[in-house]
Amino acid sequence: MPTLIIDNVPVSLFDRIQRRAKTQQRTPADTVLEVLETAFRSTTPTFSEAPLPSEPYMTEEICEPFSIPRPEGKPARAVWVPAPLPTPHDIPTEE
Repeated sequence: MPTLIIDNVPVSLFDRIQRRAKTQQRTPADTVLEVLETAFRSTTPTFSEAPLPSEPYMTEEICEPFSIPRPEGKPARAVWVPAPLPTPHDIPTEE
């Protein structure tokens, strides 16, 4: 595995790395690797992710086909129907 050596780390940054490592019970090196992986994961796509297209899909309007058959017969009209009233056998009797 390759080795990365970073010189001239500011004291405040080094202290933050050590505090974070201590709270997560990890080594500072593991903490730095996690931070670097997270930073690169959110900014650059990996090869496993599909690249975005250079031009968006559906840039032109697509017309419907003319071969769709039209329904035959008379068009239906909406009719208002009153709600049905209960019949006597639906009403409980007082006994």
